[in-house]
Amino acid sequence: MAGIDPPPDVSTAAAADAAATTSIRPIRLRSIRTLLLISILLTCMMAAFLTQMAGMSHEQTKMNDQSSFAAPHLQLRHTNDSSLSLSLSMGVTTDNEIRRNLSEPEGSLPSEAINVTELGEKAAQQYEEKKQQQQQQQQQSNNRPSGVVYEYIEPPPINLTARAHLSNKFRFGLPDLSHTNTNNNTTTALCGIVKDAEAYLDEWVDYHFGLGFHSIYLIDNSDKHELKSWQDKRRNAGYSVRVLPKPGTHRQMYGYHMCAAEFKNDHTFMAFFDVDEFLVLKKHIRVDDMLADHLKEGSLAISWFIFGSGGTSTYAPLPVTKRFLYRDGGWKNTRHSHWKNVKSILKLEDYGNYPQSPHSMKTKRGGWKDTNGGGTFDKIGAVNEDRPTDVAVIHHYKYLSPKEFHWKSCVRKTVDDKLKGCRRDKQEAVDSFKGDVFDDSAWTMLKKNVPKYVMYDEFEDFM
Repeated sequence: MAGIDPPPDVSTAAAADAAATTSIRPIRLRSIRTLLLISILLTCMMAAFLTQMAGMSHEQTKMNDQSSFAAPHLQLRHTNDSSLSLSLSMGVTTDNEIRRNLSEPEGSLPSEAINVTELGEKAAQQYEEKKQQQQQQQQQSNNRPSGVVYEYIEPPPINLTARAHLSNKFRFGLPDLSHTNTNNNTTTALCGIVKDAEAYLDEWVDYHFGLGFHSIYLIDNSDKHELKSWQDKRRNAGYSVRVLPKPGTHRQMYGYHMCAAEFKNDHTFMAFFDVDEFLVLKKHIRVDDMLADHLKEGSLAISWFIFGSGGTSTYAPLPVTKRFLYRDGGWKNTRHSHWKNVKSILKLEDYGNYPQSPHSMKTKRGGWKDTNGGGTFDKIGAVNEDRPTDVAVIHHYKYLSPKEFHWKSCVRKTVDDKLKGCRRDKQEAVDSFKGDVFDDSAWTMLKKNVPKYVMYDEFEDFM
């Protein structure tokens, strides 16, 4: 009919819709993939941002924790007029403050002028003194004779008044500190490395002062210079002790090198023993006299007697030299496997730099000799086949009780961070090695030279 459109062809419309759908589907798929990629990217960016914020929060918390336990100290503070003033603070800062601990290196201190109006000239003087002291310590730390970088801390002076009263506590008193290795005076020092040995330290120190050692130097291997307080109290009581903080993992020779290089001009001789090693003199009363006869140059090798557990099982609060009285014997089936090892006493003017072994010191002349004037040594001087013990010997309390040996071998570790001896066979060896020969000579010598230890004879070891 004229004027009326014909009805649409249904098949044609369906085909057109299908074609449109087919053309739109790839567009939708691409859009979805794009949205997914954007979502993943935003998620990664948010995660990175949150991680950074968490790290900043952790560092801020750490700084706040540290400052919360900070002792009162002089600080530099920026005021609103951009000048600096001194203040005493407990670690609390404001938005306008810059917190500076005066123990920091000089380079960390601001160079602006000091405003002394708040605390006056006295506070400014204290600040200048502290600053100069810090500068001096920093300079000394960077220029140590040993070349070792460590926190150089000047010890407090020895209380000479208190030292004068120590004469009745030692059989022969203590050496005159005015005597040095000059003007034909002979002095002998002792160096040891200490790590978690506080329970045994005082006996070891008293014992060797009783033999006439002039000064004792300790390398403190603790993480937080734990022996500083002990050093300060000992020096205030009149004892010539010095603690050098050196935390971390180091070989034993590292500490011995520090002692020899740092103090080679202060003494004639220096011995290098551990805190479980006690020198026993057989023919002399004082260590200086023995060395005058047997150490003209180089290094003197002293052999070991190794003491066993003596049938004990755990720690007892008694002197080591009293608790363990049985050692290895002279015949083959009772000898310890380290029967031939030695430790050294060095004439310091002959020191030849970093040693190869903790058992011997490198020398630039004289070499190694035993008390017979000879010796059959291995290539690094750690072992002497001849092994004389008639003049001097070291009582090496290597094991202590089985529980103590397990702790120092499997828990504490050595100064070079090794679990030395922490094996089943080693533990079994401790249990079985009780010692065969009774020997109380170190305990007898300690009581004779430091009479206050006689009181321990009243106590029995039930452990």
